[in-house]
Amino acid sequence: MNKAPASRASLFEAMQTRALGPLLIAGEAERDGARVEWLSRYMFVAQVDDLDILFHDSRSLDTTVAATFAGRKDLTRKLLERAGVQVAPGGLAKSLAQVKAWQQRLEAPLVIKPRTGTKGYGISVGVQTPGELKRAYRRANRAGGGVLVERQMAGAEYRVLVVGGEVVGALGKDAAHVVGDGRSTIAELIEAKNALRARNPHLATRLIKVRKHVRTNLERQQLSVESVLPAGQKVYLRHEANFSAGGETLDVTDDLPAAVKAVTVAAVAAIPGLELAGVDIMVDPAVGDPARAVCVLEINTNPGIGGHHFPAVGKSRNVARAIWQHSRAMMAARQAWRHGNTAR
Repeated sequence: MNKAPASRASLFEAMQTRALGPLLIAGEAERDGARVEWLSRYMFVAQVDDLDILFHDSRSLDTTVAATFAGRKDLTRKLLERAGVQVAPGGLAKSLAQVKAWQQRLEAPLVIKPRTGTKGYGISVGVQTPGELKRAYRRANRAGGGVLVERQMAGAEYRVLVVGGEVVGALGKDAAHVVGDGRSTIAELIEAKNALRARNPHLATRLIKVRKHVRTNLERQQLSVESVLPAGQKVYLRHEANFSAGGETLDVTDDLPAAVKAVTVAAVAAIPGLELAGVDIMVDPAVGDPARAVCVLEINTNPGIGGHHFPAVGKSRNVARAIWQHSRAMMAARQAWRHGNTAR
């Protein structure tokens, strides 16, 4: 049994063989006297009070059916709509012609994303022209089966972590960007930002990569990686705000209105059997009613929790403890029920 890392330096060392999220949860288990046995980089067993509690990354007691439903973005939309939770207008398209039909119906810039998938892979934002439409469809449909087409919603994007029906952390999300200093090229600004991200346990494996998508976004702004930005000018490298795509993390747990948090709890409850989820939402400040201002974009069943512990800006939140305590309580209740049911 390897004890949890006691410092950030030892945490980085442990991350050479263990993933950050499981390390944080395993550390909380050990603090409560559990014996932790690692099975792989992402999987471990915590033994405490005659309980064996399995973890795969940050997940433990979600049902397989719930995780399967949540892994299908089109099915997630249906369950959310069924529960009265607001989602972006749109739907499934199984051909480029159907994507074009959605564009005519929605009359707005589009978000096109794979029907399944995580970490922002294959997502295109702000799609408008015929060429962009075709490229976005091909990019999102690499696995086949169709794509999800949605209206691009206005507002600020957040990732809210819900555990056992309670919000335990919330992060503001800002897409990958750089801010000019009047002398450095965009490439140099990216390099400097990556140096900072490399010192953050959550962001160290999520560096900004200059690939075709970044170069295309810069070209749209009549820029390149060799451009020098005036001091204070902010330039977005990507449109999607996913952390894995270079997005920024800002703790806003104490700032989100209760009505907004309630929507995220309802969104997770719409998928019975889901005990933990990261809910991506868009909140439009132009809408007066906080509850009606919320649009649920996605539900992630295996969210990275490191951003809550190590936000780029703001207070650290020990969400790993909430996950561990809820999983332990759920497993104890499940075992008690099983034994009681057998006795009857």
